[in-house]
Amino acid sequence: MADCCRVLYRLGLTDYMGHPSVRIPGTDRVLIKPQHSMRIRAQDRLTPDDMVIIDLDGNVVEGKDRPPSERFIHTCIYRARPDVQAIVHTHQHWATIMGVAEAPIEPILHVQGELVQEPVPIWPCAMLVTDNQLGQQLAAALGSHRACHLQGHGIVTVAPALPLAAIDAIHLEQLAKANWRVAAIGRKPRVIPPEEMQQRMASGVGWEVRWAYYKQLAGIDA
Repeated sequence: MADCCRVLYRLGLTDYMGHPSVRIPGTDRVLIKPQHSMRIRAQDRLTPDDMVIIDLDGNVVEGKDRPPSERFIHTCIYRARPDVQAIVHTHQHWATIMGVAEAPIEPILHVQGELVQEPVPIWPCAMLVTDNQLGQQLAAALGSHRACHLQGHGIVTVAPALPLAAIDAIHLEQLAKANWRVAAIGRKPRVIPPEEMQQRMASGVGWEVRWAYYKQLAGIDA
């Protein structure tokens, strides 16, 4: 969790806001980054001891700081998606802009593109997800997808492991920026067809290699 916070911060996807979480295996509890405060500020300063444990109702079980007010993003998705073990929520710049514009993020980059072979859904709401009703609406908009726009607010990615959720957030930002730049020069991008995407996926490196790179980039020792 602390590594994830540092990677997302160092890559500019978070500042003092945004939060990752993971299910604690075999329980109905969630480890989550605490709410920003006078003590909890830049995310690259967080340590394992700073993290908070909550239950699926959003109640604090353990930790010296408050959980994020938007903990219901996490609890409601975990309730709706038993397959999801990790969640990342950010206000990252380019993906948020594309969501605001309802502009499609097409698979135009060969490594990142497999994330958006199906269109990224949009939850048309910019409110803070501070209760179960809003969390359930977001979970419904996400559906079975790996990512979702919170329109005018940010994005969420979900995965079977926290590094995967973080990598998907990174890849979504890279794709959003590439799509925006192609649109800005007035050209239509070539969308990579599924058969080319499958060839790349079959021959590329695993997520562990990518995560090791991003950790190194963030100054985290192996």
